[in-house]
Formats: sequence, C-alpha cells, structure tokens
Amino acid sequence: MADPLIEKMSLLEQRATAWAAFWIAYFVACQIISDDRRFEVLVPLSLVAFYGIPACLYAAWLWKSRRRSAEKTGLREAMATVRPGWLFPRIDVYLEGGYKLLQTRRSLRIAPRFKGLEKVPVFIGGEETDMIVIFPRGRFSKDTLYTVPVKEIEPDTD
Repeated sequence: MADPLIEKMSLLEQRATAWAAFWIAYFVACQIISDDRRFEVLVPLSLVAFYGIPACLYAAWLWKSRRRSAEKTGLREAMATVRPGWLFPRIDVYLEGGYKLLQTRRSLRIAPRFKGLEKVPVFIGGEETDMIVIFPRGRFSKDTLYTVPVKEIEPDTD
C-alpha cells in the first residue's frame, strides 16, 4: 500500500486536470459568445485559455510522473536547508546515509517561501528529475504539508 502522503499527490494531478477542463470550457464559451459585440473583449482572453489547456495537461502529467516515482522509492525522512534564491532555489538534503543537492522545478508550488529554513525535517521521494520534497507546513496553515517538485543535481564545489 502506498504511503498516504504519496496518495495525496494525486490531488495535485486532479487539480491540474480540473483546470484544463475549466480552460477548455472557457475557450469554447468565448468562441460561442464572441460573435456578440458586447463580448468582443473575450476573444483575446480566449487566447489565455488556448495556452492554459496544454499547460495544465502537462502539469497533470508531471505530477503523475512524480507520484509514480515516489511510490517506487517510498518516502525517506531527511533534514533540509533551503538556500537563498528566488526562481529555482537549491535545497540541501541530509539523509541518514548521505547528502543530496536538489533544485526546485518549474511549478506553481515553489520553495523560495521556505528560504532561510535550516535543518527542517522533511520527506523526500522519487529519483532523478521526478523527485518531491514535502515540507512540514503549508501555504495557508502550518498544520498542513506542502509538496515541492525537485530534481537531483550534482553538488557544487564551493
């Protein structure tokens, strides 16, 4: 049986799929009512939906891939330090038997808000480019967990 924390990742996949469905419906609605001059402003906005559909489907596919990778490896307890950096901060992860340097991936679930945290207990799962770090506090509530997509990179020499 998969770890309950990993199973919760399927919610991220479902949300991305639901957003894709929303963008499809929005795009169709914009095309249908765009003939009416009162709603001409929706025509350029439908372009946003046109790009949002593949972006959301791609995000759903990435979360599914990360979830499968985490199911394969299981979750491991570790201590993490988030290095300063805005776009793709690096995360030093200290496992029982070693060290990994991870870099955050492009996603709406980002780690810069955790910068400055040192030696915070986390869970990591997955391998190579399909990894996740689960932080102990959520965006809006400190009682929830927050999953951030990451990839393993080579440690720097500094």
